[in-house]
Amino acid sequence: MRISSVQIFNIANNAMADANEAIVKTQKQLSTGQRVLEPSDDPVASTKILSINEELAAITQYRNNIDIAKNDLVIEESVLDGVLNVILRMQELAVQAGNTATLSESEYNSLANEVDSRLDELQNLLNSQNANGDYIFGGYKSQSEPFTGNSGTGFRYNGDDGQKFIKIANNTLVPSSDSGKDIFVDVDSARPTINTYASPSNRSNPPVQISVGRVVDHEIYDAFYPEDMIITFNQDSNVTPAVKNYTITEKSTGRIILADQIYNPGEEIIVNGVSVTITGEPASGTPTQTGDSLFIDSSNKQDVLTTLARFSQTMRAFDGSQATRDAMLENIADTLDNLENAQTSVLEITSQIGARFNTLESTEELHSDADIVLQELLSDLRNIDYAEAATRLSSQTLILEAAQTAFVRISRLSLFDQL
Repeated sequence: MRISSVQIFNIANNAMADANEAIVKTQKQLSTGQRVLEPSDDPVASTKILSINEELAAITQYRNNIDIAKNDLVIEESVLDGVLNVILRMQELAVQAGNTATLSESEYNSLANEVDSRLDELQNLLNSQNANGDYIFGGYKSQSEPFTGNSGTGFRYNGDDGQKFIKIANNTLVPSSDSGKDIFVDVDSARPTINTYASPSNRSNPPVQISVGRVVDHEIYDAFYPEDMIITFNQDSNVTPAVKNYTITEKSTGRIILADQIYNPGEEIIVNGVSVTITGEPASGTPTQTGDSLFIDSSNKQDVLTTLARFSQTMRAFDGSQATRDAMLENIADTLDNLENAQTSVLEITSQIGARFNTLESTEELHSDADIVLQELLSDLRNIDYAEAATRLSSQTLILEAAQTAFVRISRLSLFDQL
């Protein structure tokens, strides 16, 4: 077979190009410290490297999630410690207030002032936010204040019972928050009690308000419990002369309890052993529209804010009479029981937070161990052996030099060179 000069030149050129490419690749491996630069370098190793990198990326994300969970739980634990301090102080005041034989009206007012101050402090704690500005006790509704209202008009929980979870491992989720409803609202009450609130569909502006209320005769109320009541404002023409008036009905049956009662703002309303006051200018009923409505719901739960509000109201109502002394002692007993229940609720969540921290710590250690092992595997698969690469580079350089020398000699094999 005859080989032309062009073929000789092409063969030599390809050989030198291949040798040069091998040298460049080895040099790049040496400069990067990596053996596998492209999947084609080692398909099996490349697949394993991709899988390991994905696992390392997941571990990095899990570690970030653990840091977020720790930060949220640290804030929550700190807030709960503050709540416990308030509860402990209120228990001390309740014990002190039990000395009805020696304390005067002014002294009870002073105690009530401290309770009101601590009540504001407690409400601020329950509306605490995390580093992202989310309300930590609002459940899924973390963008608005979960606890609103005051001791005069009652308190409302505007969040939900949702609980946020953070994924910290492939099959592990850890709660990073707790619902304020579970901790502070759904607290067992010492005795059957009430919750008061105004209908959100009321038309009055500013809205008519109902006080937090209290049970003033437990024997009468216990006989009515667990029914609820609705206070509805009628047409003014229901009474003569025409003025604002209301009717109180049983919620479940519609049975009228009190009908066409004249409304006097701020006047105490006592019904079925319950005392409430209504303030503001409620919208009266019309032939086409129902008047404003207010609700008195029965409950075996009492939120911690309402407990303190009723404690304060009872002390302010003290006038030295035997009736107010009896009411004081009764309220103090209920307050101590309710605060103890609230304390138990907070302590249970605090212990759960401790358990979550343990889970976070152990999972973080597992991630650290896994990261070390995976990094070693990745190094074995990807990193270059510098001694082997240096030897290979010398060999490749020698091959290139030999190919260049051979080409020079072959290119001179011509008859013209012999003449």
